[in-house]
Amino acid sequence: MRRITLAPQSNRTGTRPAVIATGLAAVLFLSACGAGDDTAADEQSATQSPSASVSATASESPATSATPEPTQSASEAAQTEAAPEAPEPERTASAPELGMPPAAPFTPPATDGQSNPGAQAGSCSVSQLSGNVTPNQGAAGSVLASVNLTNTGSEPCVLHGYPGVSFVDPSGGTVGAPAARDSAASGTAVTLQPGQSASAPLKITQPGTIGQLCNPQQANGLRVYPPGSYESLVLSYPGQACGNPKVEQLQVRGFGS
Repeated sequence: MRRITLAPQSNRTGTRPAVIATGLAAVLFLSACGAGDDTAADEQSATQSPSASVSATASESPATSATPEPTQSASEAAQTEAAPEAPEPERTASAPELGMPPAAPFTPPATDGQSNPGAQAGSCSVSQLSGNVTPNQGAAGSVLASVNLTNTGSEPCVLHGYPGVSFVDPSGGTVGAPAARDSAASGTAVTLQPGQSASAPLKITQPGTIGQLCNPQQANGLRVYPPGSYESLVLSYPGQACGNPKVEQLQVRGFGS
C-alpha cells in the first residue's frame, strides 16, 4: 500500500509573510543608505562653502574697494570753525604807486618882501583886511593904480589870484561893468603876516577917451572882493566912471604880479 505524504498547507502560507518582510527590510536599508549619502554630501558642501565664499570675497575685494579719502577729525574741524579769520591790515596806496608825484609842503613864493616862505595860512578874509587905492602914474587916456590890501588880523593869511573890482556911486550901488582880468598877469600867492600888505595893479580908462558911449557918472570909490571871497570892502576913490555896462573901463591883474 503506497503512502503519500502531503506537506501541511499551513507551512506554505507562513513563508510568504517572511519573504515580504525581508524585502521591505532591504528596501528600508537601501533608503537609509541613500539618505546617509545625501546628508554626507550636504555636510561636505556646507563645509566647503565658507572657504569658497571667503575666497570669492578675497578675490573680489581689491578690485571693488576704493581707497578711503583722508577725513578731518572732529577736533580739527572744531578748531577750524572756532578760529576767526584774521582781518587784513588796511593799506593806503602811496603816491608813487598811484602814478602821482609825492606831495611836497606848500611854500608860498616870496614877492617884494611881502610873503613869508615858511608860513602856512588860509585865504585872507574881509574881517582881517583893510585897504586903499593909490594912483601910480598916468598914461595916454588911462591911469595905472594899485589896489592895496593889508592884513590887520593876528594870524597870517594868503592872497592868491585876482580881486573883484567895480566902481560904486555915493549910495554904494555898482556903476558900470566890473573890472576885466588881464590873463597875462594872474600873479602868485602872497602870504601876509599881520601888518603886511599886497597890491594888485589896476588900469582905469578915462571916460573922456571913450566918449558919449561911456555915459559918465560920479563915483565915490571902488568895491573890492578879495580873491575867493563873497564879501567886499569899499575903498575911497572919487572920480568919473562909465555907467554903460558894455564899456570895459577897468582892467585888473592878480596879486603878486
